[in-house]
Amino acid sequence: MSLSIPRGIVYHTLGQDIGALFSATFAPLDDTGTVRSFEAAFATYQGREHCVAFPFARVAIYEALRARAIAPGSEIIMPPITIKAMLDVVLELGLVPVFVDLDPETLCFSEEALQEAITDKTKAILITYLFGMVPRVAEMVAMCRERGIFVLEDFSQCLNGRYDDQKVGSFGDVGIYSASSIKTLDTYGGGLLVCDDGALVEKLRTAQAALQPPSRVLLIKKIATDLARNLATRRFVFHFGTFPLIKLMGWLKPGSTMKHTGGRNQEMVDQLPKWWFERYTSFQARLGMKLLPGVAESDGQRISNVRTLQHKAPAVRFPQGVDSGSSVYWQLVGYFDKPSEATGSLGARGVDTSTTSLEKISNLAAYPVKGVTPNADRLYSNGLLIPAYTRLSDQDVARVADALGDVSSR
Repeated sequence: MSLSIPRGIVYHTLGQDIGALFSATFAPLDDTGTVRSFEAAFATYQGREHCVAFPFARVAIYEALRARAIAPGSEIIMPPITIKAMLDVVLELGLVPVFVDLDPETLCFSEEALQEAITDKTKAILITYLFGMVPRVAEMVAMCRERGIFVLEDFSQCLNGRYDDQKVGSFGDVGIYSASSIKTLDTYGGGLLVCDDGALVEKLRTAQAALQPPSRVLLIKKIATDLARNLATRRFVFHFGTFPLIKLMGWLKPGSTMKHTGGRNQEMVDQLPKWWFERYTSFQARLGMKLLPGVAESDGQRISNVRTLQHKAPAVRFPQGVDSGSSVYWQLVGYFDKPSEATGSLGARGVDTSTTSLEKISNLAAYPVKGVTPNADRLYSNGLLIPAYTRLSDQDVARVADALGDVSSR
């Protein structure tokens, strides 16, 4: 019997999540020395001088923009697809988001569209490496540096991605990594900001010290979420429990199970929630130091799986990236003209797929800011996340490839 293949995984063992759930109940959470040790290790890993740990990537971006003292009314170039919280922090600071369309091959800004979007009011840019794809980042950063634009790189989905053998996250003024659930380095949350600017770091340390003490309850909730996802995507449980439930929910409410980790609240916030501003814990830092050395090996297996799928399913249109880039394919994206039909056909072959749970923030109904981004629209609506993660066997990868071939041949 062939067990069904989940749409994604948590990059922890079940034992790690179960152990963390028990130990987080009693472990110290606010040991600054342990956090500093992990910050130093992560900065070295990224090839940067400094790292400052915040509770979320959104908070790291908020504090970086605040430390830079960018005047309200200034423009910040943003990706049209990301988490809604990135838009919330930008608006909280009084900045004006400008959405630039994506290149369908790199899933990052089109260089031509970026050039056209830059004005005298542009003071910052948030470069995001969606799904682990690497664009021509050096050229984009150089374009921005000529104009004195503050460059933030969100490499949350592209840890270990490289361009011209330099890690993404090390090109701009700051890089930000979200160590949240289902990421390749998952420390039950956290926003790790890296940079080389000592003066900026001093301001960020002040902001870090002003954060509220960490909440043990919130940490345990994050661990419990990871454990639930981890258990639900274990093959036996998934085949006999999770997947049948997904199919049933999809039948009862068509489209309700298309998002990778479910739908998210799209309402505009009146103010940033206080619980966003609690310190990154030493418990998370200890886990980070334990997991960090194994990320690259895990990447290698996933990239190998992607290469096999690209070779064996040539009829599927996958983003190609750039020649000088080394993408890590946190999630493999394929474009489909009829994604709902493709999802159903793949599901009938025992391969679970989904669209992204990120938001298309360039067109949220509750927000006054909009953007015209046709390439991003197609990625958001027609891009399916294809299983290619580390835990797949060679036989699993062959099954996914066969299923893709069957769908694309119709």
